[in-house]
Amino acid sequence: MSEPGSNGSTALIRLHSLGDVVLAQPAAEALSRRGRLHFITSSEYMPVVERMDGTVIPAGHVRESGFRGLRKLMGKLSPDSVVDLQNSVTTRLATIGTRVSGRFRMKRGLRRRVLGGEGCRMPGRIGEFAEAAGVSGISSPRLARKSSMPGTLKVGLVTGGRWRMKSIPAGVVAETSRLLMDLYGAEVVLTGGPAEAREVMSTARSVMRDGVGTYAGEDGVAGLIGVLEDLSLLISPDSGPAHLAEALGVPVLVVFTSTSPALGFWDPERPGSFMVEGLACRPCHRHGGDRCPKGHEACRRGILPLELARRAMELVKT
Repeated sequence: MSEPGSNGSTALIRLHSLGDVVLAQPAAEALSRRGRLHFITSSEYMPVVERMDGTVIPAGHVRESGFRGLRKLMGKLSPDSVVDLQNSVTTRLATIGTRVSGRFRMKRGLRRRVLGGEGCRMPGRIGEFAEAAGVSGISSPRLARKSSMPGTLKVGLVTGGRWRMKSIPAGVVAETSRLLMDLYGAEVVLTGGPAEAREVMSTARSVMRDGVGTYAGEDGVAGLIGVLEDLSLLISPDSGPAHLAEALGVPVLVVFTSTSPALGFWDPERPGSFMVEGLACRPCHRHGGDRCPKGHEACRRGILPLELARRAMELVKT
């Protein structure tokens, strides 16, 4: 069997989520060096693929069209082989009869052990994607940044999120924002998606300072990219915006609450990580969860805004 893309074109499929689309970039770039590479993703994440290396060709899939729409799209692209980094029912049905040279396979047994507190960790997702794609010699995700670092200190804080236990408490976001503005003279922008619009606006008001910027998904992922690349620093939960900002070259302080680097999405040795120490119950949920299994929420309630602001500023100084 020939290598993916060695004698023709390859379609790489990673439909969602935001963070995983970003983490698939190194595999996509490596495959694009071998031949024509189409990166198929859900249409809302097309702006991410458009910021990848110029030889990676974006191809948008309308999620509502299901496997039939995906199959029709691949028919138009007519790739010689497919690398399936989603490996869902949708992608398996869509690739019936197509030469699939690699599929990402989740190590669910190992993940259960990680969540069970056995002290092990998942392999890095970037490396797993590369292995499934049959490529090596990869680096961290990189996306083209169209603006330079701002001349003044401008800090973004991700507010809310799909999974409550993974989010930074609104009160912590507000107090950290005040500290950054009062102690360090920073401009502050609170970000979130359309579902978090009310929380973003409410938290901005609770900062009780003039000039707090907000972005709540008004212009989709393209708008989020524009906001992030204009920052000096981002403070974010373990979520898609954090991966996106880091790939754009923006320093990121990742706040781990109910998740941890043991789940494989972040290098455990990276300097920009923050968590309440001494909690053996973390990670407790593969995505973050909506409630604390122990009932104390110590991973969120124990976050000290002054310490969070100080750690964030250390990243800017380095």
